[in-house]
Amino acid sequence: MFRYRTLPIRTVLCSALTAGLYSAALTQDNLNYHKPSGTNTTSWIGNSFGGNGGPNGQGYWVQQGASKIDVSADGTVLAGVGWDEAGRCAGLYKDGKVNRLLLRVNSGKGGESAWGWGTGNDALTVDGNRIYIANTGKRLLRFKWTPGDLESASFLDEVELPEKAIGLNARGDHIIVVYAGSVELRKTTDLSVEKQLNVAGARDAVIMPDGGLWVLSDKTVKQYSAEGAPTGRTLQGLGNPSAIALGHDGRFIVCDDGRDQQVKFFDVKGEPRLSGVFGEKGGIASSAGKVASKRLFGLRGAGTDSWGNLYVAMGFTGGPQGNLFLRSFTPAGVLRWELHSAAFVDCYSFDPASDGKVVYSRAGIWDLDLTRSVPGKEATLRSITMDPVTTPPNDPRRIDTGTALLRHVGGRRILYMMQMMGGGYRLYGFNEPGDLAREVGKVTGEDAWAWDVEQDGHIWWGDAPQRTIRRIAFRGWKSDGSADYAIDKPQSWPWPEGIERVNRTLYDPKSDSLYLFCYLKGEIAESWGVIGTTARRYDGWLKGNHVLRWSVKMPINPKGSEKGGPLTAKSVALAGDYMFVGMVKDDGPGQHYTHIYQLKDGSYAGSLKPDSEAVGDGFGWIDMVTGVQAIRRSNGEYLVLIEEDWRGKNLLYRWKPGSVK
Repeated sequence: MFRYRTLPIRTVLCSALTAGLYSAALTQDNLNYHKPSGTNTTSWIGNSFGGNGGPNGQGYWVQQGASKIDVSADGTVLAGVGWDEAGRCAGLYKDGKVNRLLLRVNSGKGGESAWGWGTGNDALTVDGNRIYIANTGKRLLRFKWTPGDLESASFLDEVELPEKAIGLNARGDHIIVVYAGSVELRKTTDLSVEKQLNVAGARDAVIMPDGGLWVLSDKTVKQYSAEGAPTGRTLQGLGNPSAIALGHDGRFIVCDDGRDQQVKFFDVKGEPRLSGVFGEKGGIASSAGKVASKRLFGLRGAGTDSWGNLYVAMGFTGGPQGNLFLRSFTPAGVLRWELHSAAFVDCYSFDPASDGKVVYSRAGIWDLDLTRSVPGKEATLRSITMDPVTTPPNDPRRIDTGTALLRHVGGRRILYMMQMMGGGYRLYGFNEPGDLAREVGKVTGEDAWAWDVEQDGHIWWGDAPQRTIRRIAFRGWKSDGSADYAIDKPQSWPWPEGIERVNRTLYDPKSDSLYLFCYLKGEIAESWGVIGTTARRYDGWLKGNHVLRWSVKMPINPKGSEKGGPLTAKSVALAGDYMFVGMVKDDGPGQHYTHIYQLKDGSYAGSLKPDSEAVGDGFGWIDMVTGVQAIRRSNGEYLVLIEEDWRGKNLLYRWKPGSVK
């Protein structure tokens, strides 16, 4: 997980507490946490598996991205990524299942040269009973396994590489290593180098049965002889090839991640020719974002097994922030199985107009069937909101993570995305009536944590310059389709008396109440990015009254800080009659809490924690400024989403309150 550090020089001091305004604090000496009244259950969204199956190094979840994949003859997909938070950097998938025991160098006893017990990588391959991984620590690793047995892989040995590899392929006595600008042929017997070829822009390569090579360089796929000489043959009709492979059924495969968004098959015997394609042309863009099994997007790799079944990996980048969708199809094109990991340091949010039945992520829309009782089965992906072809390479939705808040503003939908470290919002509007979104503005501020968006789009910034709270009004839509915000003319108020640092701000328009989460004068901030020691409710804020209704101490992780001291909470959300406060860390195995407070008086109402039967050990820290989101449904039930990046998902708590004492 991301490790917390102490505050830099900008550490803030806070003031003494005012007597008589505080309810009983949940402190290190008073850990009287209990379940809330009524009933509550644990589920999850964003991963095919809940993360159960064992402690660190074991368990079931789909990894958080794939730079490359390879497919074995028996139909096992190997997916590699440079970083998976819980260490699944080389995952094995077969028939809709995933390996429980992670691949580890030296059996995890130390001395690894990369994340994920040494397996973090941008390139891996499988050939028979051998798995090869070129890790990010510039080592070529070799594992043995029993094909088809997902739990059988064990480490054999490793050799050093001259630089980080970005491609790998093995066949028989040879393995080819791809670097940026060259390819290297090695022996599989002892991994020694046989020859090296300079290939500008090299990205991927395939060894053919006759010893010849096909190399993907830049946006061209070229043929080389067994001696390493270019033959002059290239594949035609490609837009943006992202990966190449030779299927076990003999078909040569190219992932075209250009406008076609298709897997293309070529006959490369003699003069190359296109022999077939798979996937609806244009992918999700052809349907304004609506997903279907044959609408592909963000192609990362593909392969076939001995029976001709096709396996396709999709994601927005090769890193963990890109997500991973794996699909398998019969030779006739019928979907066999699908797995996904669609959350890293991400928190989903509810469409406020959906009564809790629709959630948005930074790149997807999910429908929830809340009649389903099996944990993890409520969510179905409806749409992908980011066109992988037209979205700029530096778009934060593609290269970063964050919380996406959906609002209906001026007759349109806006997705407000805030990254892990705060800093304000990037705004994305939808091409109505479709579900593809593009950037329509931004409201940002450096070194700022305290943000909120009203349902009608007005933005609050609680830690604005000069120790002020600002409300930046939405003024409408401009002629070019961008959102018009009064950035130059915000409403502004000084921080209330007694507050030294505001870390979170939430506004409730129904009661005209502003909630500030802060440090008071005389207190020392114990870490960066947390909410602070105190929550305060001020009523009549926009009316100018600013009446302090209550002030309560916030809960802590008793030994959560970097130095082993107390650590305040990370994220907070309001819904209905309650406030939900998510902690950074757990207070012991299975003791990760989201605390509930009544909004009427700030009193403690209970704590939610993961059900071990649903997710086992699959819960880590809350790493995000906005890692908790909540909604009250029309039937009185509360739905609470919690960021869970350790094993790639969001927890979904369902709570129906009983009587409150």
